[in-house]
Amino acid sequence: MDTSTGDSAGEISETRRELIEATRDAMCKHGFADLTMQAIADESEKSKAALHYHFDTKEELLAETLSYLLAEFIEEVDTGPEGDPEARLRALTEAQLFGPNGRDGDSGGHWEYHAMLLEIQSHAPHNETFKEQFTANYEYVRQLYADIIEDGIEQGVFEPVDANRTAVHIMAAIKGARVNHVTTEREDIAETVHDALLERVLEPLRA
Repeated sequence: MDTSTGDSAGEISETRRELIEATRDAMCKHGFADLTMQAIADESEKSKAALHYHFDTKEELLAETLSYLLAEFIEEVDTGPEGDPEARLRALTEAQLFGPNGRDGDSGGHWEYHAMLLEIQSHAPHNETFKEQFTANYEYVRQLYADIIEDGIEQGVFEPVDANRTAVHIMAAIKGARVNHVTTEREDIAETVHDALLERVLEPLRA
């Protein structure tokens, strides 16, 4: 299975894009347990037969949806190789915690999406297709963080640190915030983790 990720979300056909976006909408509406190919077709203008033509299984469709949504997310966040590494690191971290519109944007859809992800991820230990795609997505974002940190070190903006270990630390904190936000009544978790990352990771990074 192709688990590549991070490529431009615009590089797939319009039909596949429509089916993937319908999958996202159906998943948010029905949840994983009640998600069917018919429910996905109902969210698009395509038939159930069209779904089966483009995707052999529901797992394959969900995996490609995860890849597509990550690419779409990255395109909306200012993380490109140009610009100040600190600003890029802040932008990526804020978007990871609050959505592409940042801390002051509407994050309702962001948390609905992560509740959906958590449902799918709970099946990954016993589903190789999901495990492979979550691994690919994780590695892409980890490398993105590491590249930004390494750029900052090379430019003299950040102190010399192990970029990979720092990236893993940041991602672990963000993952914990997401899980606790969608599974508890603690709606302040994302704000708390965001501030802690700025204080305990970003501030010490500054050269």
